[in-house]
Amino acid sequence: MAQEREAQVIDTKPKTRRQLIEAAREAALAANWAEAVEINRQLLERTPRDAEAQNRLGRALLELNDPTGALEAYTAALKIDPANIIARRNLQRLDLLRHQAASKKKTKKNKEDGGNHNIPRTNVFIEEVGKTWVDELVNPLPSLELADVSSGEQLEISVKNKRMYVSRHGGKRLGEVEVKTAERLIELMAKGNRYEAYALGLSGNSLRVILREVYRDSAKTNIVSFPRQVSATRAYLRERDLLRQRDETDFLFADEDDEELDEEETAAEPGEDDETAEPDADNFIEEAVAVDDEEQHI
Repeated sequence: MAQEREAQVIDTKPKTRRQLIEAAREAALAANWAEAVEINRQLLERTPRDAEAQNRLGRALLELNDPTGALEAYTAALKIDPANIIARRNLQRLDLLRHQAASKKKTKKNKEDGGNHNIPRTNVFIEEVGKTWVDELVNPLPSLELADVSSGEQLEISVKNKRMYVSRHGGKRLGEVEVKTAERLIELMAKGNRYEAYALGLSGNSLRVILREVYRDSAKTNIVSFPRQVSATRAYLRERDLLRQRDETDFLFADEDDEELDEEETAAEPGEDDETAEPDADNFIEEAVAVDDEEQHI
């Protein structure tokens, strides 16, 4: 009986902010968008100035065919964090989609399409030195047409007359890979290498894509597909580290962690010196960093 009561207490105990974040991401990966909306709104009730929760809420609402709600969520994220790149890009995309809707009537199928976008693999956005390359397409379609391409959508690569084209499934060309990169990939493809392309989002008047080596011919193990990516990745990693440091700060000052610190301070005996309290502080910081390692973008 005691064990049953203990289990009931555990089941009814409110989830921590950390647990809710993980649940929100699991819901998104499983395409449970209604559940993702509910969880992210619970997070925002606890911490209203959570830009990442607003971004996740915006994505879920967009998948549920609620562009108005998504617009409000992304706008709120940008107000909280004016430098938030995810919010900026999605607001740009929504703005272009609104103009597109005003210029032509949407079919009934488009109106009823509530979330058929494919969920990208979790490793799509991970850059590997020498095996990936991020760039903007050259000679792209107009921005109004590119706005319909979802972040993480897998694209098709084709070669014609020594030029490399990137298209959506179905054959609609979105643009070309710039000449220097295209020439190298065409040469390596002829020798057996294979590559994939994924959309990352709008960038100015073009579409930003990531090219990924998925197979390297065993006879060409020493030939790097993207030698220029080495220096580009260093700059990217520096930028990402700055963002992750900011995220760590958010975790360190989360409500639940503040409560844990308050409990530790209350439990401390009067007269206890700073050296005695210091190990607890170290353990707290290590725990926050470990959580951040699990924080991967969807």
